[in-house]
Amino acid sequence: MQNTNIKKRLFVIGLIIFIYILFMGVGYAFFSESLTINGVASTVDYYEGDKLPVEAVIRDTEQNRYYTADNEKNHVVFNSETWQDDTYTLKLKKEVGVVIGEKTITYVVTFKNPTTTTFTNGTINAEITKNTNNHIKEVSGSLSKTEINPGDQVDVSFTIRSNFLTTYGEDSVKATITYTYQNKPRYFYFIVDYIN
Repeated sequence: MQNTNIKKRLFVIGLIIFIYILFMGVGYAFFSESLTINGVASTVDYYEGDKLPVEAVIRDTEQNRYYTADNEKNHVVFNSETWQDDTYTLKLKKEVGVVIGEKTITYVVTFKNPTTTTFTNGTINAEITKNTNNHIKEVSGSLSKTEINPGDQVDVSFTIRSNFLTTYGEDSVKATITYTYQNKPRYFYFIVDYIN
């Protein structure tokens, strides 16, 4: 009789242990599954703000300059250039003897898409920002591509029609280049300053 009671107790204890282990195993399986992360990791860099991420390209390898120009105007000469992040600024100096008449000049800079995503919907808007004595007559711009694939480059042409009758006063023009990148418009600026 005592043997039977011991066997019943051992059976109950064994059953309790078996049920406990079963619940622990099932609970662990559910718990560990809830910690599993399914998905794909992104290796695309994300850019904050409105800057278009660009990589500058040297166009004039003889002078080591970013720009080239056609039909340059006498007595309006190169002074300096800077390419900082999303802005390229070209400074041209008006010298004595500038009274040569009206001239149309196209300045070109080139940049590369250094990202892993295509730039789309390219546009350019040219404007006169400072016009002493109405020296700047007209400005316009064009892009060689409205879409730039990763690693590709685009030529930005900025055409300026001017008539500097004197060296007096400073003049400035600006082209705003816009591309959609990561579903957001991003900007690059091309500025030409005429200084004394």
